[in-house]
Amino acid sequence: MLKKHTPKQMDGFAKYRARHYRGARHTLLLLPPAKRRALQRNLIFIGTSLGLVLLIALFSKAHAAGGSYVVDDGAVNDPGECNVDAWYTANRHAGNIHNQTLNPACTFSALPSVQWSAALSRASNAGDAETQVSPQVKAQVWSREDMGLQMAVSATSHFALDRQHAFDGADFNVPLTWQPIQALRLSLNGGWTHAYNGGEQHHRLTWGTGLEYQLVDALTLIAERYGQEGGDQAWQAGPRFHVGKLVDVDVVVGQSLSGDRNPWLTTGATVRF
Repeated sequence: MLKKHTPKQMDGFAKYRARHYRGARHTLLLLPPAKRRALQRNLIFIGTSLGLVLLIALFSKAHAAGGSYVVDDGAVNDPGECNVDAWYTANRHAGNIHNQTLNPACTFSALPSVQWSAALSRASNAGDAETQVSPQVKAQVWSREDMGLQMAVSATSHFALDRQHAFDGADFNVPLTWQPIQALRLSLNGGWTHAYNGGEQHHRLTWGTGLEYQLVDALTLIAERYGQEGGDQAWQAGPRFHVGKLVDVDVVVGQSLSGDRNPWLTTGATVRF
């Protein structure tokens, strides 16, 4: 499971999402300045991501990907294939708390069951910002197509690029995915995390459950619940739109189930090539 990078927050799972526009008669100018800027950043990110993704997609094959979701599946990219995930997240009640992530991943033909990735994220909290890089290696260790089962193991490390103590923690995760029918995928994660926060070190077991249901060719519904033993818990859900056969676009809502129970919104896009 990819660690969600936040700048020294008590709630490590409070990913930063933007507030929805809900008033039928309100205009963008009536929103508070911080929330208006957060909404504008979401719209700009969607447009930019779609533009870049559509250009890349002209040379790409169609596949789904994990994107901003925390719960991983038991699959890796096909040999010789790569994917790029990009997403923007913002706190729905505080427009000055937000996060951007770019996560490329590849499986090389020489190691067909191993996927390599490195997520680069930038988190901002009321003017304070941190940049983090999270390299990951993921290996598929078991696959039974006749039973619809896939299992993998992954290891991730986290490094802060703008502070003296760079090492920020490490994760180990075992994702298992079962596909009982063509349209439905169920995933279960179990693992361990080591977090280093301002001199304090924490070791906790981690868990997660998720489902994907392809409603129609152009739409998949996704939901997940995840957490740490004695620590943070959260949920996420949303539609994944398949633009043609080449592009996936996610709109995700979620909420922390601990601390301040912060809600968030994510917009993102994924492409493979």
